Amino acid sequence: MQSAGLAQEDAAFLQKAAQANAAEAKISQSAQTRAVDPTVKAFADRMVEDHTASNRKLEALAKRKGLSVATEPDSEHVMRIGSLQNLEGPAFDRAYAELMIEDHRALVQLYEAAARDAHDADVSRFARKTLPMLREHVRTVQAWPH
Repeated sequence: MQSAGLAQEDAAFLQKAAQANAAEAKISQSAQTRAVDPTVKAFADRMVEDHTASNRKLEALAKRKGLSVATEPDSEHVMRIGSLQNLEGPAFDRAYAELMIEDHRALVQLYEAAARDAHDADVSRFARKTLPMLREHVRTVQAWPH
C-alpha cells in the first residue's frame, strides 16, 4: 500500500477515501433505481456524480504519488449494500438516508484529519478541497423529513 514518497498515514487515507468513494457511488447507483422519493433519487444521482469525480481526482493524485488505490468498496460497505437490496419503497429511502448521514459524517472526520495532519501537501490540499462537498452532502440529507 505504501509508496516510496508517501507517509504511511497519507497512503492509508487515500486508500480509505478511494474505497469510501467507490462505496458511495455503488450504494447510490442502487438508490437511483430503488428509491421512491424523487428527492432521494435526485440526491443519488448527485452522489454518483460527485463521488465518481472525487475518486478520479484521488486516483490521479495517488498515481502521481506512486500509489495504487482500491477501486471497489471495502467489505463493510459491500455488506451494507447487500442489506439495502432487501428493502423497498419508503423503507429503502429511510435506510439509504441514514446510511448517507452516517457514512458522510465519518468521511468528514476522515478528511478533516487528513486536511490537518497529512504529511504531503497535495494530500492535505485534496482533503481540504473535498471537505465542502462532503459537508454539503450531510446537510442535504439531514434536511430531509425522516
